[in-house]
Amino acid sequence: MKVFFNNKRRCLMLLSCSVFLFTTSALGQVQSRSAKERETTSESPEIEHYLDRLIATAVVAGDSATAVKEADAFRAEANQKLKSGERDEARSLLRQAGEVIAAAAPEGDAKQQDPLLREYLRDITRELVALDAPSRSVALAPIDGNFFVGNYSTQPRVTAFLTYFQGRGRSRLEIGRARLAVYRPMMAQVFREEGVPEWLLSVGFVESTYNTSAHSPKAAHGIWQFIPGTGDRYGLKRTAWVDERSNPEKSTRAAARYLRDLNALFGDWLLAVAAYNWGEGRVAKVTQRTGIRDLWTLADRGFLPQETTNYVPAVLAASHLLFGNTKPTDQASELSIESDQPPRIGPTRNQEFREQKVGQQ
Repeated sequence: MKVFFNNKRRCLMLLSCSVFLFTTSALGQVQSRSAKERETTSESPEIEHYLDRLIATAVVAGDSATAVKEADAFRAEANQKLKSGERDEARSLLRQAGEVIAAAAPEGDAKQQDPLLREYLRDITRELVALDAPSRSVALAPIDGNFFVGNYSTQPRVTAFLTYFQGRGRSRLEIGRARLAVYRPMMAQVFREEGVPEWLLSVGFVESTYNTSAHSPKAAHGIWQFIPGTGDRYGLKRTAWVDERSNPEKSTRAAARYLRDLNALFGDWLLAVAAYNWGEGRVAKVTQRTGIRDLWTLADRGFLPQETTNYVPAVLAASHLLFGNTKPTDQASELSIESDQPPRIGPTRNQEFREQKVGQQ
């Protein structure tokens, strides 16, 4: 029995040392051997449980290594393109590499906590942000009253939210406008420093109506509704005494950097907003599978959940009303908005919670 336990310890050490080198066939052999040992021995439950966890960790590590290998091929080709001065091609290849990594670990997947994937995606994002740096001056332009001109105002989903925010949701709009007046100078400066368009400050309106103490049932907190994991990734500290997700300036900096990174990854601000709501892993998985990188097409074909299909138009409508014109009712008449009913497409994420918060003010 002593020899058996020594062998078991050697097996565990071997698995720990080779966790990133496992192949599918090797894992199958380990699992098969473990099953036989369970049937023929009376090993303690603790050791068996530990071995199961170790094997599960090895599976995660093996899958992660496979994703990194696939992404590395795109990354290597991108580096070659950069050397030959083909920046646009390099950017496209780096985004493909980033999507491979993000799609390999969507929200809720065990691989999302894998340090190899997280660090690799962070590195790719940094490279993409650096490539985008020369064009970031576009984001520094002040908001123009005509910034909303284009197809957004004619999108039925956006029009529905314009109607809602000027009808039954008008009180919420006015509360958000009043709070934004306090924070806007700071927020605008932070967003400009991070190269994020100022109109995206409306994400904070849809998330919490700019309420620093807003807290959702999913543990999202603060103006920008960071969940703990994403807040940690962007440097927001949480202790028994302080939660920096409630800090207006620090959380705004984190939100700006998160949106900047999402745009670098997807190359599109609307997809970045969708990923802010649904998670970059899930959005990357859809764009990878379908090859579609247009938000409206993804929404129309049912590839996005209803929550996200509503979320982006809500952000666009709020941007129009908060930044596009100081007299939203006049603008509404131009768009022939007459109904006082909420959008038929349903509420955005946690809207019931948010409306309850507004009603308590």
